[in-house]
Amino acid sequence: MIDTRFARWLAPLFGRRRAGRRTPEAFRPRGTSSRVSRLAARYDAEVDLALQRLWPKARIYHDREFTRDRADFLLVVRGRGVMVETKVKSDPGVFRGSTLPPLLDRLQRDGRRLVVVLNQGDPTPARELVASRLGDKGCVVVWSGPEHDADLRDAVEALLHQMVRHA
Repeated sequence: MIDTRFARWLAPLFGRRRAGRRTPEAFRPRGTSSRVSRLAARYDAEVDLALQRLWPKARIYHDREFTRDRADFLLVVRGRGVMVETKVKSDPGVFRGSTLPPLLDRLQRDGRRLVVVLNQGDPTPARELVASRLGDKGCVVVWSGPEHDADLRDAVEALLHQMVRHA
């Protein structure tokens, strides 16, 4: 019998990756090694795993580079897409969404749906900003782990059902 841990240990040494999904940080290398950047990379990976866990048959597309006017993920569930933007706060304060306007402008023009997933903090000002720009096509959810999966599922499913209702 083959020890899979041993194979996983040898694969990076020979430049081979395991078959399967690449992590979001492999798609979008960050240019800085700041604490917030490391938290953001880890949070992106956790959100990616949550999306896979909640919608195992869904397709998840990652943006290959960091830009302020494109969302981090495109989640396609049952043929309908929802953009997912992750935001990381290093402190539990208020999240105002000051980095969201370029993304909101683009999605407003495109008519796409957006879920902003925040790791912690009070998202009230950001919710107001998203509602003023996207109306009922956007929402902000606080997700910090599997215990908040229901909130994330409800937010995405509400946007997916809304798309069917308006189609």
